[in-house]
Amino acid sequence: MMRVTYAGASFLTSDDIANGLFQFVAALGDNNAASSLEVPAFTDDGKAVMVRLVVGPASELVGVPEESILEEPNTVDFVSELHKRTLALSSPRPVVDTEAGFTTAYDWDDLQ
Repeated sequence: MMRVTYAGASFLTSDDIANGLFQFVAALGDNNAASSLEVPAFTDDGKAVMVRLVVGPASELVGVPEESILEEPNTVDFVSELHKRTLALSSPRPVVDTEAGFTTAYDWDDLQ
């Protein structure tokens, strides 16, 4: 398990979720974007909760491994969705060059 600290508060979550969250926040920073999400976590007394975060380029998260008697929850669906969102931010996108010099000002007779 990992204790994640963000904006002066901390929460306990699975290693997979924490690592996915760090990758997602890094991808947001690379794209100068922000996003909100709800992260499955545990309170200090072991109760399952959803932590709502707004993260972006200036987000500073810290993760510290923590031993816990709690069983790590099944996080496959959440981690998969987070991975998809990270890939969407990381995938190359076509760039349109508005200065390319392409013009349609020619007449067909000019091409002969």
